[in-house]
Amino acid sequence: MKKINKEIIIIGGGPAGLKAAEIARQKKIDYVILERGKPGQSWSEIRPDMLMLSPCLPQRDWTSLSSKLPIWKMDVLRPYCTAAQFARYLEAYCDFFQLDVQTHQPVLSVDRDATGYVVKTKTHEYTAPILLVGTGIFGNPYFPEIPGIKDNPYVMHSHFYKDKMDFKNQRILVVGGGNSAAETAIDLVGYSLVYLVTRDELQFFSDTRKLYHIRGVYESYLKELISMEIIRYKAYQKITHVDQNVVYFKNWQLEVDKVIFATGYHGDLKVLKNFKIGVNRKNYPDVTESGESIQYPRLFFIGPLFFLGFSTNVIHGFVKQIPKSLDKIEQLLREL
Repeated sequence: MKKINKEIIIIGGGPAGLKAAEIARQKKIDYVILERGKPGQSWSEIRPDMLMLSPCLPQRDWTSLSSKLPIWKMDVLRPYCTAAQFARYLEAYCDFFQLDVQTHQPVLSVDRDATGYVVKTKTHEYTAPILLVGTGIFGNPYFPEIPGIKDNPYVMHSHFYKDKMDFKNQRILVVGGGNSAAETAIDLVGYSLVYLVTRDELQFFSDTRKLYHIRGVYESYLKELISMEIIRYKAYQKITHVDQNVVYFKNWQLEVDKVIFATGYHGDLKVLKNFKIGVNRKNYPDVTESGESIQYPRLFFIGPLFFLGFSTNVIHGFVKQIPKSLDKIEQLLREL
């Protein structure tokens, strides 16, 4: 196994890892990115036509990682590009800034030694005094704790939803009130009999002016489909349990062909299985204002894992935070 020493190791070649590498390169910090697939791998695995719901326009750009390479100069949908287009942008970003991404290098283990961190892949052992973890959230789709859904063949997460034709002429229950639930339900209309349930009332940006209620081009369409009962929607619903393809609520039950939980994600910290990381209820690690772990010195979290609120959980939010993390890292390297 070849041994390589670096100043920082970055795990994850998604938008956060690539942005951190760009800044590290500017600061002449010796870094490497370890990516299990290609740059932007996680984005290439979700539904290709899923809309980002962060604008990519010259006058309002919440999607690009750098003004030196804006996504709106590429051939993408406007105002919201698709997941597949964003994945291609990440590959172009990597090439444009000539970033050192070691592709198809899934991390097998992460440990600490007297000098810092040791990260092993199948072929290499990397050591560095500082570790950045940018593994994001897509690797950890969240299911609520409901009896009967684990290992149930009639249950899936919206993360794995790809093609409405897979559900043609079926009765589908979509669970959730976020963007994924809205997009999935709308995409199925006309091909499936769609039911949608939420714990609370659906919220819309036009009513609340809150960014996490953005439904993009689908807002008025979703309202119309619900009002016409094309999407059969019920709010304030709690699932008590699921028995095969029958979903039980407090006072009623529903037999369906598939239950799609569009219930979001939690932090993906699987690469740190050897560490006792303090986390919140969504599995986001405890961090300082620079993204450094509370428990482990010189271990940093970037991207959605650097969670200080909703603003740091979206691209244009964490892109603003990453330079602050790299400033702190640069300071630490000078002190070593």
